[in-house]
Amino acid sequence: MGEFGAKTGFSTRTLRFYEELGILYPNKRSENGHRFYGLEELATLQRIQSLKFIGYSLQEIREMLDKEEVTLDNFADSLPIQRKVLVHKREELDRAIAAIDHVQELLNDNFLLDWTVLTSLLHGMEFEEEQKAWMKEHFPDDFASLFTDISKEVRAKLDREWLSILAEVKRLMRENVPSHAPEAQQVLLNINELFMKIVSEDVITKNIDNWEEQLESAEAADDFVAPTFWSKEEEAYMEEIAKAMEQKYKEDEEK
Repeated sequence: MGEFGAKTGFSTRTLRFYEELGILYPNKRSENGHRFYGLEELATLQRIQSLKFIGYSLQEIREMLDKEEVTLDNFADSLPIQRKVLVHKREELDRAIAAIDHVQELLNDNFLLDWTVLTSLLHGMEFEEEQKAWMKEHFPDDFASLFTDISKEVRAKLDREWLSILAEVKRLMRENVPSHAPEAQQVLLNINELFMKIVSEDVITKNIDNWEEQLESAEAADDFVAPTFWSKEEEAYMEEIAKAMEQKYKEDEEK
């Protein structure tokens, strides 16, 4: 086995693993247990590696080799499906590489990322197409398109602005800034300003009632749940800020 492995570039462990899987057997064994492989086994090994190269799993290869007659015709029938699998894997790899590049750029620019933020950020990039489909299903085209048609460059810029807001919230909480403080309430104003960069005030005014109903309906369906950027403590703090601002507006109106 050692000599065969050296000639083919495969380790003894790999050859034994293939034997355990039932896809490559030695043509004979010596009395002391040494395995011997010949030209037929070499051809089988080359076939295994060729199929692995184009993405077939070892289990799929085993099923092919187990057939009494493996012809190019029945192999060719599986190629279109295998191509789709590889294209899908390539798309996944492209998204993963883009996500790594994006996160690396944020870290290089000294954005502080915790696991809550990182998970939400990566989830958004991994399931971007699913999120777009969800928006189009639950909201009118004019509203959904405002979010689904954002370019990657603009989205990356919005991510940076959003992460700056998150960093400010973490600072305020770390320094125990009360929810009624002007700098705490400025956070909500900054979030509103960021939202307005995507949706104009005129569009909101015309459609706000319908959108709120559709959002409540979509949330009730609970068929799409994405991880949030906020921790539970941060969500509670933001709710306190919103209540403080609402109270302030009431008091200003009464004056």
